Amino acid sequence: MAPALLLTLLLAQPKVVLYAAHGELDQLSSYDVSTWEPGHKLFIAVDQASLREEPNEEARVVASLPLGAAITVKRRLEERVWLLDRVDSWYEVEAKGADGKTVTGLMFGNLLTPLRFEGDLDGDGEREIATVAMTADFKIRVRVMEPKLPPNQRVANLDLQSAGAGRGGSAKASLVDAKKAGVALLSVESVPQADSRSFKAFVSYVVPGRRKGVLGTVMESLTLHELVEPPVVVRHVVKFDRKKRRLISVETHKGERKGGRTVKRRRVYQWKDGVYTEVHP
Repeated sequence: MAPALLLTLLLAQPKVVLYAAHGELDQLSSYDVSTWEPGHKLFIAVDQASLREEPNEEARVVASLPLGAAITVKRRLEERVWLLDRVDSWYEVEAKGADGKTVTGLMFGNLLTPLRFEGDLDGDGEREIATVAMTADFKIRVRVMEPKLPPNQRVANLDLQSAGAGRGGSAKASLVDAKKAGVALLSVESVPQADSRSFKAFVSYVVPGRRKGVLGTVMESLTLHELVEPPVVVRHVVKFDRKKRRLISVETHKGERKGGRTVKRRRVYQWKDGVYTEVHP
């Protein structure tokens, strides 16, 4: 049966499948889940994640790990299970505790991600930590943490609905440095498994006045939609004007007119307060 739902998270190499469903959502056997193997280097996708003594959500907590903390997979428990609203596996992982000592414990797969970024995302001279993961309802979640703020008060997040008419798809993420764009951005791309539509979203983290010690807002700055539905193909090539904080998108439309002639459209967007707005001549 063709996959009805699929959410993947991509690295440059390899492609990593995080979550997939085939058929009825209330059947455990319908789901495919990424299988992290011993030696895999991953990161914590939520703040204050509990590392437990046993594969049970009520088991004793061995350590509490911050967003973005590095872990190493030691082994995967073979049985997949439901935990709250998520189907996944438990993993035995190794990490550094708050005292710097190595700790080992069990962690559920939804707390892990291969995508973690660090940089001065709001331009205040201090570095923030960001992760890109997924939710149980197939949304792509971007989280940004201010490490110097108190726990439970230091993480802002944004959910992006994955591309396509159905739920799920594939996504990859990268960091666009302020030296390139004039402002730090996260680029998140979503391509569904069985749909012709996709998007490329640029995400900003904004603190008004660039004040230190203040939690900012994660904002969807601009989303560029693409289409591959032969003979019609719509693609974007993006460049930046760093000094003006502008994004220039060259849209290529193929097959929209008689004879399949290719049409290119240049659009210019100005970044201000976390959002790109189109600049008209």
